[in-house]
Amino acid sequence: MITILIFMREWYHLVSMTQTDLLDRATRHLVARNIRLTKARQLVLEALTQTPGPRSVAELDATMERKVPVSSLYRTLLSLETAGLVAKYRDTEGIARYEIAEAVTGEHHHHFVCTECGLTDDVAIPSELEGAISRLIDSLAGAGSYCITGHRLELEGICSACRENH
Repeated sequence: MITILIFMREWYHLVSMTQTDLLDRATRHLVARNIRLTKARQLVLEALTQTPGPRSVAELDATMERKVPVSSLYRTLLSLETAGLVAKYRDTEGIARYEIAEAVTGEHHHHFVCTECGLTDDVAIPSELEGAISRLIDSLAGAGSYCITGHRLELEGICSACRENH
């Protein structure tokens, strides 16, 4: 498993857009939809852009140093998700995690999840591999009565920090 992960890491790279770029794009996305950039929305967007990978509500709350009440944090995340700025997914333990949506980043990516510590990192697949995945999805959709609108790929393995500790 580790050998496969190391090989895969050579083919994948982390999404590398800067925090300022993401915040600018997110702000423009809000303005284009006539949605106000409230202090809570700004804090959530800043927290989501500080580190790569999806974040849980608890992680966001800690990053924002509890400047937004948790009930407001949930409402803010829902409003940002409804506006298309934030994407939500559930991790392997069923915990909701949030990240800046691909409509804002302009970059399609997938996730690597460490099975030891739970670290979740964004990974982008080279276009030729993404194309192969899209062709596979198209063939699956053609074989059934599916209308596939997107896909997510989650790679599981052990991160470098956990490998060093073992």
